Amino acid sequence: MLSGNLLLQLAPACPLFTPVIALSGALVDRLISLASPSFDEVYYGQYLSFYMKRIFFLDGSGPPFGHMLLALGGRLSRRSGPLTPRQYSSNVPVWSLRLLPALAGALSVPMAYQIIRELGFSHCAATGAALLMLIENALITQSRLMLLESLLIFFNLLAVLSYLKFCNSQKHRPFSASWCFWLVLTGVACSCAVGIKYMGAFTYLLVLGVAAVHAWLLIGDRTLSNVGAGSSHRGT
Repeated sequence: MLSGNLLLQLAPACPLFTPVIALSGALVDRLISLASPSFDEVYYGQYLSFYMKRIFFLDGSGPPFGHMLLALGGRLSRRSGPLTPRQYSSNVPVWSLRLLPALAGALSVPMAYQIIRELGFSHCAATGAALLMLIENALITQSRLMLLESLLIFFNLLAVLSYLKFCNSQKHRPFSASWCFWLVLTGVACSCAVGIKYMGAFTYLLVLGVAAVHAWLLIGDRTLSNVGAGSSHRGT
């Protein structure tokens, strides 16, 4: 009981306490025994083999950025081998190929917490969202394989989180260094999401729609217009 009360008191006092705990748990359940079991990943594996051999192409399955990211892990391991269904030779860097999706899936858990907090909800609500992301079996499974879904979810969440951070910076510190950083990161995350799968365009449209609403509210804000334009005119 004492330790539980201590955690409840420590979490609000330290903003990074809950995200760090959530990230630690996500890394454990997504990285442990990552190289097993074998799974039929040959659909993406055949594309990764080409990229690892520096054979670049564009096919009808989707944008190439996601495949190139997965191939980066295999390329860094400096090993290559044929990816055959349900069995891999010792030359295939299975752990390295699955590492990037696993890390993306793990980082999605604390980002869910941060998104709920940026929306103005309570610490308990944000913790509940992170917990659901942490224990969701489908998210765990797809992030432990060389698939594109966990990368897509990561960049989708990153785009939403970056834009929320940008909006909060707009309210308190407009045109500051953090304001510019979150704005640029929003665009980069949206571009990466579209580059992984065309479905990432829906996240781009979501951010664009919310930005249009915010811009409309700023245009109609008479007090903001007086401060931005009228005050300098009065000074002269």
